[in-house]
Amino acid sequence: MVLTALLTALPAAAGKIQLGDDAVLNVDVLLHPQMQLVKNGAPTGGVSTDFFLRRVRLLVFGSITKRLSFFIDTDQPNLGKNGDWNPAFYIQDATIAYEVADKMWVEAGFILAPLSHQALQGAIALQTVDYHSDIIRYPLGVGKVWRDMGVQVRGFAGPWTYRAAILNGVEGAKLENGQVVNPDDLPRAVGHARYNVLGHEYDQFLRGIYFTDQPLLSFGVGGDYQYSAIATASGVHDAVALAADVFLDLPVGADQEFVFQSNVFSWQQGFDNPRSGTGFFVELGYRFGIVQPILSGEYFNGRVAAQDLLTLRPGLNLWFQKHTFNLKTEVAVSRVGDIAHATTGITGTAQLQLFY
Repeated sequence: MVLTALLTALPAAAGKIQLGDDAVLNVDVLLHPQMQLVKNGAPTGGVSTDFFLRRVRLLVFGSITKRLSFFIDTDQPNLGKNGDWNPAFYIQDATIAYEVADKMWVEAGFILAPLSHQALQGAIALQTVDYHSDIIRYPLGVGKVWRDMGVQVRGFAGPWTYRAAILNGVEGAKLENGQVVNPDDLPRAVGHARYNVLGHEYDQFLRGIYFTDQPLLSFGVGGDYQYSAIATASGVHDAVALAADVFLDLPVGADQEFVFQSNVFSWQQGFDNPRSGTGFFVELGYRFGIVQPILSGEYFNGRVAAQDLLTLRPGLNLWFQKHTFNLKTEVAVSRVGDIAHATTGITGTAQLQLFY
């Protein structure tokens, strides 16, 4: 209780250094200590217990002039998970942005691929414990953690938000079996457009919950394409992804909020590729002050037989200091493979967040 009281009093921002009239440097940290209980996860077949750092990030970002800005952060995810204290430490994002016109930026660097609302959300501001990553299936070997090297234009035009990126994608290569992927070494194209019915989401990294006093409602569509990027036993295929989503954050009364989000994805990477198929997720949350019960679920229908997924995730969030300090919990009940006959897996997760 003492720890909660102290951390609840923390301000919402950390190190902000004013270097000039327009030059600002921000230094923040993100910590996600996590505990998981997994059914049948112990060597004896009982419930396993695991304590680890889901994320530990250092964020350095700011502006040099009114129009020139940058963002860099690092990560060393799952530190200590299953006793592994040697996960890779790497650059998560690294971008330079220049505002070429009012509310229009050109960015270059290691960029988050702009496919859907979920894919553009920052880990700091998720509504759920984690991403619905089981149904987001970019081609293997492309970039890292949904990021890729390239350039992007993003901006706002009336009620519309847009992002269009040309990224590195799958490198052209001749495989050991003689197949050639991306023979002309062409880049990958990814784009996303949103129609904002109510309000706007101006953040570079979108949020899963805004704690807003103004309603937000938007619809988005996205696409991802690279020619001859995937090799399977049946041959070489284009990598194609299509997405559609809806996001609603609706304030209700005094310090209450209803949040709904759903994203649908179609992944086409060869009919005999287990990553091909159609999936969607739904999130429903209602916040009363700092308390928020939440229910989310995921479904994936694979093009390859017995490669399906169904997961339900009831949970409870405690927003002690909004995104600065919170506790999220959930119980994931899932079936993978042949859903009708698969064993039901159960994983309980509790995660603290400190962003400062």
